[in-house]
Amino acid sequence: MYNAFVIYDTEDPLVSDWVLSHLRVELEEHGGERVRPLCLEERDWVPGIPIIDNLSRSVRLSKKTIFVLTEGFTGSSLFKMAAFLVHQLLVEEGRDVMVLLLLQPVLLRSRILGLRRCLCHHSVLEWPTNPAAQGWFWQQLRSAVRIERQASHSKLHRKYFSSR
Repeated sequence: MYNAFVIYDTEDPLVSDWVLSHLRVELEEHGGERVRPLCLEERDWVPGIPIIDNLSRSVRLSKKTIFVLTEGFTGSSLFKMAAFLVHQLLVEEGRDVMVLLLLQPVLLRSRILGLRRCLCHHSVLEWPTNPAAQGWFWQQLRSAVRIERQASHSKLHRKYFSSR
């Protein structure tokens, strides 16, 4: 139903503004290779439904989940729940749907981020400090959202976690 679900710190007005005014506009409205529709909390979540249900629905109905990472967001329960749901898809269905967008330099010493950069470098993107590199960034993000990646699991993993 959605090309990507974008999860970010909706409590931070600067981040919300960047996502709604730049990321959304760039992916849904600009360029020849548009990425639409995007699933956004403010626009697409059903009011009155528990957060976990909206979150689960957004992850399930999206081809990819883009995590816009900032220092304040990486410690939040929403980030942790979304990461759990995305990793659950990886384990249960073998689909790698995570795209990490580092809007701020966060988790630089994280082993998980380091491992993800080594194994899935295409899905870890950093917002460039040089404005001239922004066009390249948007192209990389479009590519990360479009490309379907199946996780390669060992035979033991497939036998233990799935019926494949």
